[in-house]
Amino acid sequence: MATINEIAKEAGVSIATVSHVINKSRYVSPELVERVEEIIKRTGYDKKLKNKSSKLKIGKSSEIAIVIPDLCGTLYPKLVSEISNYLIENGYNPVVHFHLDKVAQEKDIITNIVFNKRIAGAIIVPASTDGKQFDKLVQHRIPFVFLDRTVKNTGAGSVLSDGEGGMYQAAMHLLRSGHEEIALIIERGRFSSSESKIKGYQDALNSYKLPFRGELVLDADNNSYEDIEKKVKDVWVRIKPSAYIASGNRMTLNLLKVLNKLGLECPEDVSVIGLGDEDWSEIVTPPLTMLKHDTKEIGIQEVKLLLNQIENISNFSEQIQIPMELSIRRSTQVIGKGPFGEKTISPEELTISQEEADQLKSGNYKVAISFHYGGTAWARLYENGIRNTLDKYGISILSITNAHFDPILQVNQLEGLRLQQPDAIIAIPVDDEVTAKKFHSISEQVKLIFMSNIPEGMNKDQYASCVSVNERESGQNVAVLLGNYFKYEKDVKIGFIGHGAPFYGTHLRDAVAKEVITTNFKNIEIVNEQYFHKIENTYEICKEMLRANPEIKGLYISWDRPSLEAIKALKELKREDISIFTFDLEIEIATYLAKEEMVKGLSTQRPYQQGIAVGLATAKALLGKDDYKYIGVQPYLVESKNLLKAWKDITLEPAPPEIESLILNKFT
Repeated sequence: MATINEIAKEAGVSIATVSHVINKSRYVSPELVERVEEIIKRTGYDKKLKNKSSKLKIGKSSEIAIVIPDLCGTLYPKLVSEISNYLIENGYNPVVHFHLDKVAQEKDIITNIVFNKRIAGAIIVPASTDGKQFDKLVQHRIPFVFLDRTVKNTGAGSVLSDGEGGMYQAAMHLLRSGHEEIALIIERGRFSSSESKIKGYQDALNSYKLPFRGELVLDADNNSYEDIEKKVKDVWVRIKPSAYIASGNRMTLNLLKVLNKLGLECPEDVSVIGLGDEDWSEIVTPPLTMLKHDTKEIGIQEVKLLLNQIENISNFSEQIQIPMELSIRRSTQVIGKGPFGEKTISPEELTISQEEADQLKSGNYKVAISFHYGGTAWARLYENGIRNTLDKYGISILSITNAHFDPILQVNQLEGLRLQQPDAIIAIPVDDEVTAKKFHSISEQVKLIFMSNIPEGMNKDQYASCVSVNERESGQNVAVLLGNYFKYEKDVKIGFIGHGAPFYGTHLRDAVAKEVITTNFKNIEIVNEQYFHKIENTYEICKEMLRANPEIKGLYISWDRPSLEAIKALKELKREDISIFTFDLEIEIATYLAKEEMVKGLSTQRPYQQGIAVGLATAKALLGKDDYKYIGVQPYLVESKNLLKAWKDITLEPAPPEIESLILNKFT
């Protein structure tokens, strides 16, 4: 059956107007009355009204005044909608007043409320911070509670979002993503809610042992674009923060306008977290990460608090804070860090000047490549990226070896490469221990450029550079995919299968994913956590996990090859209802993703782009420029809906016909 909110929406009027039509509490034009009544009858809402008619109050003490600034944005319309529904269910007629954030107008509204005998109580979003503004309500014993904001020294209760907790969540998300200089745009300190947001921000900084810098807290007029523009521009020129948090709907929109005016791209140049419930936040590019109000729960608690006061059964000064939800989307960038805490360098920073190019071409340099595993599309793309880049500068490749994931074999191959006397060796270690000694000894004779991982015990002076996908971002990508997939389910149990070897990259990726899941998705519980050292062991690990915890609905798995072992186990257990989230894009895992059969999403490396970065890092190293220690390439987020584009972007060729047909068949 329809709700009053739906009636208002279809009629193109406010909820208050529908309420006035139903209760005949205010004049409404005959045309509007006819339109609203026709919709009420057509939707069957009139039957609902008849059932409630015995509860509706009339005459004296029948109305509740709802006093708000305006209906701009979505927060107050949503709150008024929720509150009105609950008031009507309890027999009261909601009457909405607007003060436009003007103290004088609010004063006049309060005077009208005091002398209106039909008013039983008031719900107020205050414009004034002076408790004396509300003395008349106290003197005339009219129950009232505050909404969204609170005013000190009034003795009135209030219901508002937990701004302190929400701001802590937002700042922690950025801090976990590697940001340290985070600007907070706060509404000029009129209400204690502003103070609580600053405290949440400060507590997050404290947890990372970072100093609170007052210059990064921008105290701005929420209603003045010019003031926000001045503050945002000023802090960008002086400090260039890597991220901004806006503390309100309007501030979020104005912040985006300013960043656009400054020519800054989000999140490439700067990350943004907004606050509010605006529908546009999901459809802008990129979709915004937002702190969201739980308007439904706020409405329930607001009405309950006021009715308890009217019936004299509650503590009038009760302060209720409703937790906020951090909806993680695409407007925040993850800033990676290397194994020694060094800041990740973007591949775009690796430029070769004409002078450097000439020097490389005259140097007759030679390099060798040691892959941990070859013969895959990933290895071919990586090799092509390296080869095409080195060819530009006249650098030749002596040999390419494939260790087949055998550390002893790689040790022997490395010795063979060393004997060829290359100027540099590009390598991805098979393991973190067995190969370490050989890499240590080679580093004394030849420049080393690592892919993805640095062997145990090596210090920064023993290698020229390490190129990797941004593993921190990759881990977060998959965690958010998994979390959003189960977002609307309660008490979801998942299994976590990580890589047991202490590789820096995969270890970081797994750790970040686990932290994001446990911190941001409270409805999800990791009930079983296992780690494999050999890929084939994942088969038995998965079987044992599902036998021990058959309630598991989803699996996090460290990359695609162990995922395929897990899929084999799940098929034997007839548990193809399990949803898998993993890493890296190959034909077999892509087939499952295309069919949305078990595999629901993944984050993948960009092997060709990483190969280009390795080639450039090698060229820089050959010139004696070893200060590009950790280079991070942005990962690619892949779901069934963008699989065809992702395949082309990553492999540089169209998806195989069998993958394309699986996707296209969904639309026929």
